[in-house]
Amino acid sequence: MPSEKYHAEQPPARGGPRRAGCIVMFVIALLLVLAALMTIRFFLSEDAEDRPDGARAVAVDLAPVSTIDLQDTLRGVGTLEALQSVQIKPEVNGKIVSIHFGEGDFVTDDQVLFRIDDDKIRKRMTAQQAALASTRTRLENLRRNYDRVASLRERNMVSEDQYDAAKTELEAVSSDVERLEAELDLTRRELADTVIRSPFDGFISRQMVDPGTFVAAGEPLATVYETDPLRISFFIAEKYAARVARGQKLYASVAAYPDRIFEGEIKFISPVVDEGTRKFRVRADIENPDNRLMPGSYASANLVLETRPDRPVIPEQALVPTRDGYIVFVVDPENEKAHIRQVKTGLRQPGRVEIADGLKEGEFVVVYGHMQLDEGSAVNITERWDQDWPGESGPDRTRSTGGTHGINGAITLGG
Repeated sequence: MPSEKYHAEQPPARGGPRRAGCIVMFVIALLLVLAALMTIRFFLSEDAEDRPDGARAVAVDLAPVSTIDLQDTLRGVGTLEALQSVQIKPEVNGKIVSIHFGEGDFVTDDQVLFRIDDDKIRKRMTAQQAALASTRTRLENLRRNYDRVASLRERNMVSEDQYDAAKTELEAVSSDVERLEAELDLTRRELADTVIRSPFDGFISRQMVDPGTFVAAGEPLATVYETDPLRISFFIAEKYAARVARGQKLYASVAAYPDRIFEGEIKFISPVVDEGTRKFRVRADIENPDNRLMPGSYASANLVLETRPDRPVIPEQALVPTRDGYIVFVVDPENEKAHIRQVKTGLRQPGRVEIADGLKEGEFVVVYGHMQLDEGSAVNITERWDQDWPGESGPDRTRSTGGTHGINGAITLGG
C-alpha cells in the first residue's frame, strides 16, 4: 500500500545514539561532582568534631609586646635661617680690579674677596707722608727756638712779645703735625679698605659686580652666610610653656634628605605669648657640619619634651576601639586561643602605641584577623613578627586596617 511504502522509505532519526551517549556522560559527571562535595563535607565535619568548640580556626598574624625608649615630642614647622648673613659692601669708592672667590664657594674668616684700585690713595698717602716729615722737621726747629727764647726770657734778655710769638708758632706747627698724622692714618685706613675680606667662615653668594666696575661706598657686592649651625623658629601652644626649656633636644628633617635626621638644641624661648594666637616662639640651632642644609629650606622639627625608657609597645593596628576604651586579642602560641584583654594606652607614634596597663613584654597580640575573633576563638597563626618589630615599623610593615588614630606624641603646631 502506498502508506506502508511511505513509512518504509523514511530515514532513521538523526543523532539518536549520539544524544543518548551525551546524556549518560553528563549524568556520570554530575554524580562525580556530588561525590566530591560529599567527601569534602565529610572531612570538614570530621575536622570540626576534632575541635572542642567545633569552630573553624581564624588565620591571624601575631606581634610580640616589645619594650623601647619612647620620646614625648612636639612637632613644629618653620624655615631654616643662616646663623648670620652679611652683605659685603665697600667702604671706599673705586674700581674693582680683582675678585678672589668662586660663586657659591666656602670662604674662610679674613679671606680676601675683592680688591679695589688703590693707586690714587697710595699717591695721596705718599704726599701726606712727605708733608708730615717736613712739618715734623720744622717743629723740631721751632721747639729748639722756643727753648732758647724761654731761657732768655727768664733772664729778661727778650721781651714778652718775642716769647709769646715763639710759643704761638710752636703750638701752631705742633697742631699741623697732629692734623697731618690724623690725615695720614685715615688714608692708611682707606688703603686697607680697598682689600675687602670675609667677616667669618661661610658660603658666599654670586658676585654682583665684575672686575672693572666702578663701585661706590655701600654698594652690595656679595653676601656671606654662616651655615653651621642653622636656625629654625616655630610657635608652640601656651599650654606647653612649663615643659619647654633651653637645652632640650630637637630633631629636624627636610624634603631634600627625607631619610636623614638633623640634631639641634633649643637656644631661645620667647618671654611673651602672642595674644592673638596664644602661642609663643622658640628658636633652635640645627647642627650642619657638612653644610647639607640650606638657608631658606622648609623644615619639620620634633622637640623632645620627655624620654620614657623601656616602655611596652604594640603595633597600632592591634587596638580594637570600644565604648569603654581599647581592647586587644592576646594569643598563647601554645594553645592557639585568642582572649580579649582591656588595655590602657599612652603615647602614640606612627605604627606603634605605648601600653600603660594591661600587657607585659613577651605576650603576643593579634595584628591582623582580629575582626573575626571573639573570646576563646581558635586561631591559625600565619605569621609571627620578630621581637624587634618597632624598628621596622613603616608603610610596608604597618598595613592600614581602617579607621583613624590621633598621634598624641607628635602634635602639629604650625610655624
